[in-house]
Amino acid sequence: MSSVRSPQYPTLHPAQLRPLRGRLRASIRDAGLTDFGLNPGSGAQPFWELEPTPLVIDAPEWSLLEAALRQRAHFVNALLVDLYGSQQALHQQILPPELVLSDPYYRRPCLGLEPDRASPATLLRFDLVKTAGGWLFDDTRANTPIGLSYAVQNRRFMTQEATDLYRALPDYHSVINFPLQLLDHLRALAPDDARAPSIVVLTAGPHDPFYSEHSFLARKMGLPLARGDDLLVLDNRVYFKTIAGLERVDVIYRRLNEAHIDPVVFSTDRENAGIPGLLQCIRTGNVVIANSIGTGIAESRALNAYVPRLMRFYLGEKPLLGTVPTYICGDTDHLDYILENGNDLRILPAHDPRHGDWHSTQAPAASPALFGPGGLSRIVLENPHAFVAQPKLQLLPVSPGPRNAPPARLSAFVLCNGKRFSVFPGGLVRLGDIDSAAARIGATADAVVLIDTQDNSGDIADHEASAAGVQANTLGSRAAEHLFWLGRYLERAEATARMLSILDDVALEEISARDRRRWLPIWRGLLEATGHTDHKISARANPHASLSTDLMWRMSLDTANSSSIYSSVSWAVENARQLRDYVSPEVWTTLGRLLRRLDDLHKLRPVPGRRPVARPETGPSLPTQAVQAVLTEINAMIGLAARTMVQDAGWHFLHMGMHLERATMTCSALRHILSALDSAATTKDSAAEAAAAAKVPYRDNPELSALLRMLGSQDAYRRLYQMRSQPRYVAELFLQQPDAPRSIFHNLHQIKTSLRAIRLDVREQGDDPTIEAVSDTLHFIASVPLARHFNDDPLLDDTEAAKLGDTLADLLDRLYSLHPVLSDHYFSHQARIAPSVTQVELKLGTAV
Repeated sequence: MSSVRSPQYPTLHPAQLRPLRGRLRASIRDAGLTDFGLNPGSGAQPFWELEPTPLVIDAPEWSLLEAALRQRAHFVNALLVDLYGSQQALHQQILPPELVLSDPYYRRPCLGLEPDRASPATLLRFDLVKTAGGWLFDDTRANTPIGLSYAVQNRRFMTQEATDLYRALPDYHSVINFPLQLLDHLRALAPDDARAPSIVVLTAGPHDPFYSEHSFLARKMGLPLARGDDLLVLDNRVYFKTIAGLERVDVIYRRLNEAHIDPVVFSTDRENAGIPGLLQCIRTGNVVIANSIGTGIAESRALNAYVPRLMRFYLGEKPLLGTVPTYICGDTDHLDYILENGNDLRILPAHDPRHGDWHSTQAPAASPALFGPGGLSRIVLENPHAFVAQPKLQLLPVSPGPRNAPPARLSAFVLCNGKRFSVFPGGLVRLGDIDSAAARIGATADAVVLIDTQDNSGDIADHEASAAGVQANTLGSRAAEHLFWLGRYLERAEATARMLSILDDVALEEISARDRRRWLPIWRGLLEATGHTDHKISARANPHASLSTDLMWRMSLDTANSSSIYSSVSWAVENARQLRDYVSPEVWTTLGRLLRRLDDLHKLRPVPGRRPVARPETGPSLPTQAVQAVLTEINAMIGLAARTMVQDAGWHFLHMGMHLERATMTCSALRHILSALDSAATTKDSAAEAAAAAKVPYRDNPELSALLRMLGSQDAYRRLYQMRSQPRYVAELFLQQPDAPRSIFHNLHQIKTSLRAIRLDVREQGDDPTIEAVSDTLHFIASVPLARHFNDDPLLDDTEAAKLGDTLADLLDRLYSLHPVLSDHYFSHQARIAPSVTQVELKLGTAV
């Protein structure tokens, strides 16, 4: 399209478009929006698509658009200040009062809420369309504007996959740092006495289809992502529940619909989503919200009909760009025109259904016909101010392309702080039906703004972050708990996969048919250690044979088994999904790739009565492929985490989960194996074997060798003891050896080190019950008298053998009890309040 895209700019050959679309779909998939049950779109339509043909806007054209966007942002904020302040536009009849006061998005409790605030809407989105006559403003988004992150990511994906095209373009504006400009505007909202303001991003949670945008922006700005139940109101102040206690919040970047923001004031069926008592905190000036509650009124399409009059009233200016002609069904003069020209008009609601309130992943049902041969429908006539009419415009596409040139609209973003405005140099191009109100982004394209060769300002960022104004990195209690469980599930999946990968090899290499009866304690210990206590698995565990096909499936890819490696990885991904603002993109991509691989393998299993999926006749079995994928990807993910994630308190919680799971599994396996050996040594049948073994320097213990291999400790044992597997030294290795990676002592010591680092990070004073609990367990392990349990007599004393089993059972109970101690201290706020909170606040918190 020559009027939008100048012919001198480079374009892609049609043969390049199809493979490029495939690569772009893969990039979006790796962003975690379309796979493993996270696709919030409806039907067969993808949630987010990226067309490979960008919209290129030259410098003169953008100069006009930028000036118009600044003017429109200034106007919208002036309108909001007036409607929630003196209401001069209503008193002087510039606006019909019924148009505003009957609007469901006008929040009466917010009248006079923030009398001194000049910019209630910190971030605005304006949707523009281009016709043969030029650009026109269409919709305004001021409640929780969606799309900023998708615009940034579209540029990143396009520059990665269409490198030659972007290199051939003239110099263009970068968009990567715009989230940092948003952070600067959020900091500017904080009270003057807040030297380092505390800011959080408020979200509805992972069930929100646009949660990925919330987490993307939080990660880019380095801010914690909080839900309503992560925040608490005490004495008209908002506090964030962190691992250090309660931290006061100065600014909240709101991505939660205002209808649910304060269940004390607004009626909602989602009480847990908001913050009870928030409006009173705002009224007293103790916290600032961006965007302000009540900004949704600016999204009414009915206001478009009054833009010229309102702009002259507020700014004394004419609009630099026009607005899509809009006619109000509640206005008598407008109604006559609507009825006369019905064939050329379309009837629209003043507010898009459910816009900004995507708590349901279902697309809204098709609305009934609002205009027909008989005139306006009963729905419109009963509430005329809730509907408008607009002409059926012929919108221009991005390019003529092979997809019948779908019409396009440009979503542009503006940051506001008083009379300071920052315009996003580009935007999100949305393709196709502009009436779509489904909970999806849909088909999009990148918007590239060329730099004026006469402009020497370039892309110099207008943000400054002094060291004194940088917010301290705080870890929320919920995020810490999810990181802890992410580590546990990853360790559990990897341990089960390693056990399955070695089990058959050990049976064939080291354990003869005569000694297969010794498999039973190994099975019991390792199955319990990896959480496989299901009676169906235990009943089919055959100590006299290698793994059956059915049992391998149950332990690897069976979704009905909560401890299979598939289930463990699924739970790990679910915990990571709750942490999208914290987990690095590289780690998230690796986890997503692993779960997709397991899901593909799971679908290949033949189902009775269903035609089997075609797959190669030869090669590893499905469970074996799953085991190999887990062992490869989880180790890769842990390495990526070490390279890409901040080594702060969150990192320590991730590792504490891994170390506690590892210590628990080691203790559980060791308890069964050593207790079985001790019991066997006291039986009559084994007495002759024991006596014969006493005549040789070493006695073979193939079951101990198998245990060492399955726990990944055979090399460590040989290096430390330089002998065959002996019960005494195997017990010492796994119990008390400080240098062995699978040693219980070593893993608990790592947990203790992490706890000390966390205390230093949060500057916590006083006693720490978590460190005390770990120290007590370490002392218990060090005091286990192994010399008394394993003496020179090949026949162990019954009492000593029983005492060893009791000791290991006691140790296992101590390990299980460490998680509740950690939970009470760091994840729960019933027994622990930050020292900065007064005793009065403490009493109020108890009442809450």
